[in-house]
Amino acid sequence: MFHLLTRILLLFLLLPIVAVAENNSVNIYSDVENSVYQIRVLNKQTRKKSVIGSGFIVGRPDILATNYHVVSSYVNEPETYDLEYFSTSGETGSLELLDLDVVHDLAAVKAQKNLGKPLRITRIPNKGANLYSLGNPMDLGFSIVEGTNNGLMKYSEDKNILFSGSLNPGMSGGPTLNESGEVVGINVATSGNEISFLVPAEHLSTILGRLKLRNFQAEENFFRLISDQLLEDNKSFLTRLMAEKWSHEKIGKFDVPSELSRSVRCWDASRTAEKEDLFRSFFTRCSNERSIYLDSGLELGTLDYEYQWIESQELHPLRFYKRYESLNSSVLNSNADKEDVTNFACNTRFVSVDKQKFKATICRRDYINYTGLSDVLITMAMVGHKSKGFIFNLDMVGTDFNIALQLFEKMLGEFKWKG
Repeated sequence: MFHLLTRILLLFLLLPIVAVAENNSVNIYSDVENSVYQIRVLNKQTRKKSVIGSGFIVGRPDILATNYHVVSSYVNEPETYDLEYFSTSGETGSLELLDLDVVHDLAAVKAQKNLGKPLRITRIPNKGANLYSLGNPMDLGFSIVEGTNNGLMKYSEDKNILFSGSLNPGMSGGPTLNESGEVVGINVATSGNEISFLVPAEHLSTILGRLKLRNFQAEENFFRLISDQLLEDNKSFLTRLMAEKWSHEKIGKFDVPSELSRSVRCWDASRTAEKEDLFRSFFTRCSNERSIYLDSGLELGTLDYEYQWIESQELHPLRFYKRYESLNSSVLNSNADKEDVTNFACNTRFVSVDKQKFKATICRRDYINYTGLSDVLITMAMVGHKSKGFIFNLDMVGTDFNIALQLFEKMLGEFKWKG
């Protein structure tokens, strides 16, 4: 009986808390409903929706913020697509793209009239605070998702907010609010299992600052703006990498750089040895696990490198060489095609690394629309040994070629032969 009374008492104590949480959701929903819109990318010929996302009024009554990836097809093919807003009351109208931040997946668009009350941007609340994400999931109507602020992703270059709520397709670009109805983040992605990511609203403040300086006039050349943003981000990333104190690992007879920073992950990819194998191999693959979305099938910013050691006491040198040669290849992690990039130009030469001779091939191709950005593919294979080999591959997608070479040279300088 005592335990029953205790449970009843606890239930009554919790009821006001639940009611407050429900009231917060209801109040926020009603307060900001008229400031959140659906953003549509329409095919000019069919007038049908190609992409939908969400957006919200910010800065001025005629300015909407959204994700870059929502409007990316319009950015890349403005002759094919139009931008349009759609309100919760069914009102529609055309939009003009003003500015964007491709690194943080943000964009600002302008309507031809005032749409409503701008939402206020503020700082990220303390970890554990309740947050409310709004948008138009699956084209099913305006909705709100409640979750918790789990803090910034410290081990990611993006530094996005980890949100314990499930964002559905169509909510991208919508606002995430604190309990006072202020914008702390912008919906950007979900990885399932109630885990989603938000872009900190401070990056949107940067865009609004640029627009204010231009009297809210549209950027003249979006491809040039994107190129500048990607180059600045890439240079900053590689410069930080080269300033880090790198961890090392032993692969065969070589001591090599392992994880270059906390945002780079290394994984063992060695094949399981079989009893009948006549050779042994060890394989480590590392990646920054990050890419910046530009368009469907085109993402930049990845860094991948791998080490492979192979040795054998049983194989004849000729058979060993054929096996070794078959492993000396690298495939770039990119879907760019001939409309995006030039053909690869390659240069091969022999280099000495800690008194060991390597055959090194450096290949480069340049982006057509994004001036200054290149893909770099480097592969090196140790030569001069009859029963052992070592392969190093380094691939960078959408990088500054000269700084990429600096990173490559610094990595080679830390290779140590332990034979």
